[in-house]
Amino acid sequence: PHLPFCVPKKYWDLYDPSRLPMVDTTTPPDGAPRCAIKVGGEITAYEPVPPRGTIDAKLARKLVHGYYASTSYVDAQIGKVITAVDELGLADDTLIVLWGDHGFHLGELGIWTKHVNFEMATRIPLIVVAPGITRPGSHTDQPAETVDIFPTLSALAGLPAPTGPQPIDGTSLLGTLKDPQVRVDDHAYHCFPRGGKLGRAIRTERYRLVAWTPLGQPNAAPAYELYDYKQGPVETKNIASQHPEIVASLRTILDQHPAPAKGR
Repeated sequence: PHLPFCVPKKYWDLYDPSRLPMVDTTTPPDGAPRCAIKVGGEITAYEPVPPRGTIDAKLARKLVHGYYASTSYVDAQIGKVITAVDELGLADDTLIVLWGDHGFHLGELGIWTKHVNFEMATRIPLIVVAPGITRPGSHTDQPAETVDIFPTLSALAGLPAPTGPQPIDGTSLLGTLKDPQVRVDDHAYHCFPRGGKLGRAIRTERYRLVAWTPLGQPNAAPAYELYDYKQGPVETKNIASQHPEIVASLRTILDQHPAPAKGR
């Protein structure tokens, strides 16, 4: 779902707003650098959100209601497509991939929408239906990136590995689709700029490391964020200073990815 939450009334009526779950953690993680935090942003373009993005409890519940309604509306449209695939007799030889390009904060850490390097903004739906390969209802904790979709579809279609005039990013997830216990990569990579700095990050099955460097100064000493998701899905404390050994280990993985650009 995307702003604005404009969907037919019947999808709003699916939910009692008073019973919808609201977030518990509405403040930034302890020890997070200022550049990691977003205030306001795109949500302030929509009334009745105030220009500075100050959202009270009543408005927060309305926004959560709108997101749930929009999710159900999207789900209904997906259902129409799947029904058509079944009715046309195409289900046995059609590959289906459902994915989103970003997650969505609903007030976690005091943040709404996206454009940050935290879990709620970077975790996305990724569902693959591949007849004869995937098993209905199965899932995996294998980290994955959207760039993995291209080589995965190529492998599922029995095509040669993709090539091009430049290196093709991404790894085929075919092994994991066959067996959810199989690991083809140990992390996912992402980055986003904020406050004149670039936050380059990796997410393993347990940790996220973010390294912030000033734009145009790729050799500057980074400011780090480290979060342990065994403690829960919402970041509460930056533990980078308490665990330099984990930072060092994850930094060796992060350094395998392109360095920050020298320009802006």
